[in-house]
Amino acid sequence: MKLIYCATPARLADKKKEIMDFVVEQKEAPFHPFQAFEYERFEKGPVGREKTIEFCCRIVDVCDEFWMFGISEGVLIELNYALKEGKTIKLFLDKFDENWEEEYEKLKDKFGDPLAEIIL
Repeated sequence: MKLIYCATPARLADKKKEIMDFVVEQKEAPFHPFQAFEYERFEKGPVGREKTIEFCCRIVDVCDEFWMFGISEGVLIELNYALKEGKTIKLFLDKFDENWEEEYEKLKDKFGDPLAEIIL
């Protein structure tokens, strides 16, 4: 059993349980940042976004794999970190984020095309 980092945009926070259940169904252990780092206390609270993203990347280090469930600026920061660290990356974008392609296009100017680096 592997520990799986569940990269999820804040706009899909209401799918946290569904995502975690999906990971468990795959016989893996989910680590969901919204479960560990409560949004109101971390990203939108006194900890703040920058420090929260730093904490998330530190957790990516201890997880065995990085699974993406949607696209956002924060997820792409985490993805670039996971790529740099050589993590196994799996994509479940179509299953959980119906707007992922649109979001990805909006962010390409800032992040380039990191999905092209993933060997599927």
